[in-house]
Amino acid sequence: MRGVSIELKMIIGLIFFAVFLVGFERFQFSDNIVQQFIESKKSKNKLLIDTISPIIGLNISLGLNNANAEYLNQIMKQNNDLLNFDLIDSSGSRIFHYEKAPLIEIQKTVDGVRYASQSIKDPVTGENVGTVYLYFDDHEYQAMMEKNKEITIKIFGISFVVLMIFVLFIKREFKFLKRLSEEVLQYDPHINNFTLQKSDRTDEVGVIHNAIISMVTKINGYATLLDDLNHSLAVKVEERTQELQNANLQLQELSLTDSLTHLSNRRSLAIHLHDIWELAKRNHIVISIIMCDIDHFKQVNDKYGHIIGDFVLKDIANILKNSLKRKSDFIARYGGEEFMIVLYETEIHTAEEICGTIQNNLKDINKFEYKEVKLNSITMSFGISSITPNETSEYNDLIKLADMALYQAKKNGRNCFVSITE
Repeated sequence: MRGVSIELKMIIGLIFFAVFLVGFERFQFSDNIVQQFIESKKSKNKLLIDTISPIIGLNISLGLNNANAEYLNQIMKQNNDLLNFDLIDSSGSRIFHYEKAPLIEIQKTVDGVRYASQSIKDPVTGENVGTVYLYFDDHEYQAMMEKNKEITIKIFGISFVVLMIFVLFIKREFKFLKRLSEEVLQYDPHINNFTLQKSDRTDEVGVIHNAIISMVTKINGYATLLDDLNHSLAVKVEERTQELQNANLQLQELSLTDSLTHLSNRRSLAIHLHDIWELAKRNHIVISIIMCDIDHFKQVNDKYGHIIGDFVLKDIANILKNSLKRKSDFIARYGGEEFMIVLYETEIHTAEEICGTIQNNLKDINKFEYKEVKLNSITMSFGISSITPNETSEYNDLIKLADMALYQAKKNGRNCFVSITE
């Protein structure tokens, strides 16, 4: 078999596999026959019920129970597979009962084959006048199921044997490839520990084997060159690592800055507030914050569009930033058209003065003009809060107070500031 190609060997294997598929298809075919039998039996039984139901319904509605009994006895005699018949009226009373053999146990696992029932309606009024229950002999169905089970077991048994033969055949043929793979996995070009020699096989395995040996020879020649390249690569990796560290520092800075206004963002605000809060708590120093909101900013966006609105936000950010004098004063975009100014070691009256400065700076700009779009003067509302931190307070308390003050400023008519302190 050494001279036979792997292609031919795989064809032989596929033939065995095809045998398995044929067996499986045979099982499917057998199952289809069973399903067809079930459907045929159901149809026959349904036809019987549909045929007798109108007659039974008419007799019940006319009070002809004796006529029903005669008719149903005749039906029982004409249908040998009908074992038991019950007719129950709408009040639950049995009108007719017939059985050819006692039913020890009623199984409804195949509804419509062994058991069927149907409501009886008055053919004139459509009113429900009773229900019929029919029980059929299913020995043909059971025999078919048992035969199908036997055939299934045989098919699976044969398929398993064929599959095992196929597996053994493939394993035997690929034993040579397994040894080749083990040698390749253990190969180290630095010690040249590849022991296999050229093969005299003429099939595909032999071609692969000899190709690998040729490749190993080339790898040994490139090993020294690779060592030199690795050293050069290590230097480049170190350079790239430094570049990545610098890029990460830039990215970290960007993550703390609002991209539109270039002010600190909400994340940066939270970090700053936490730090100065702890510092103020240790030194018993007062902290004030100003929560600023642009008045009627939604109308600007709705009337002129968000591009103009972005210009306004950037101008307002510059005005707020230029209104602060100390390096310790911190300003951030809180969200949308809201800004927050954090003033360390600042009393509330000083914060109010800063609000006045901002209002004056806004007045100094008589108009906001962007690409021939002229806006009316912009005003802002301010909420000011001031707390000296202690062990029971949190910086969120400061924000809540400022938010309450801002709400009150808006309620007071906007373009003003409201102060709250503990």
